[in-house]
Amino acid sequence: MNSAFAVSSIVVGTDFTPCSAVALGLAIRIGAWSNAKVHVVHVIDTIVVIELETALSPMQQGIRDSLVNDAEKAWTDFAKVIPGAAGLPIEVSINNRIVGILRRARENKADLVVMGAFGNCAPDVGMGTVATACVRKSMTDVLLVRDTQPESGTAPFKTIVAAVDFSPNSLRAVERAAMFAAKDGAELHLLHVFAAPWHRLHYRAPTPPTVTHEHKQYRDDLGRRLAEFCRPVLEAHAGLRTKTVVHDYNGYRSGIVEYAGKAGADLIVLGTRGRTNLRDLLLGSTAEKVLAESKCSILAVKPEGFEHPLAKDETPAPSPM
Repeated sequence: MNSAFAVSSIVVGTDFTPCSAVALGLAIRIGAWSNAKVHVVHVIDTIVVIELETALSPMQQGIRDSLVNDAEKAWTDFAKVIPGAAGLPIEVSINNRIVGILRRARENKADLVVMGAFGNCAPDVGMGTVATACVRKSMTDVLLVRDTQPESGTAPFKTIVAAVDFSPNSLRAVERAAMFAAKDGAELHLLHVFAAPWHRLHYRAPTPPTVTHEHKQYRDDLGRRLAEFCRPVLEAHAGLRTKTVVHDYNGYRSGIVEYAGKAGADLIVLGTRGRTNLRDLLLGSTAEKVLAESKCSILAVKPEGFEHPLAKDETPAPSPM
C-alpha cells in the first residue's frame, strides 16, 4: 500500500466559466503541496468548429486559427483574477472535449485531472456530460469541483468524507482523503454505509430489548472492522482528526450524500469500479450519482491499473469513405 501518495502532475480543464475558475484555483493550490506541475488545457469541440466552417462562406479562411487565438486571449483575461494562474501556459486544441482532456492527461503523466462539475449549461451533472464522462474513462483520479467551493478554490477543505466499502480501491480513496485532510488540516470522516439486514424482515421480533442489543453489536462490529481497515493509512498521518462512522441507510449512494450533507462536507472521496458494467451503463456509477446529488466536490479514485481505450488514445480509426 502506498500511504505516501503524492501528486506530481495535474491536468486541469478550463472552459473559462466560474466553475472552471474554482477548479483551476484548487488545482494550483494542490500543486503547491508537492511542487506539482499544473497543465492547463482548453478543448474547442470539433463539432462546433465543423458547424462554423459549414455555416460561413467558403471564402472565410483561418477559422480554426482564429478560434485558438480567441481562446488564448480569453485565457489571459481569465487567469488574471486567479492567484498563481497568470504564469501558467495553456494548451488550446480542437478535438472531442473528452478525448482532448484525457490525451493531455496521458501525455503529461498526470496523477490527477481537475475539472469544474459543469460549464456553460445549467448545473446538470448527470450522464453524458464531459465531467462525468471523464470520471468514467480517465485512467487517473478525477477531482470534480463545485463552484460552491469558497474563495475560488483557494480556501482549505474543512470536512472530508471518505466512502469505504472495504474494497481495495476504497482503501486507495482513504489514502487520497487522508493526504487532502493532512494538507488542509481538515477533519476526515471515514464512512461506511450499510443496509441493515433486519430492515428486510417482514415481522417484528417478540423481544425488542434483545433485538436492540443485537443491532448495537452488529454496528459495533462494523465500526471495529472499519477502524481496522483504515488503520494502516491513519498510522501514516499521526495527529489527523478523524471520525469513523457506520451509517445505516438503504442505498449506498444516497447514504453517502445524506451523511455528507449532515456533516457539512466540502469534499467526498470515493473509489470507482474497475470496469464499466451494464448497470453502470444504464444507471450511472456511484461516483456520478453522488456528484449529481451532492452539494460538494467529488474526488473519484480510479482502481490501480485501470485502463480505458480513450485515455490510452486507442480510439478506432475512422472507416474509409
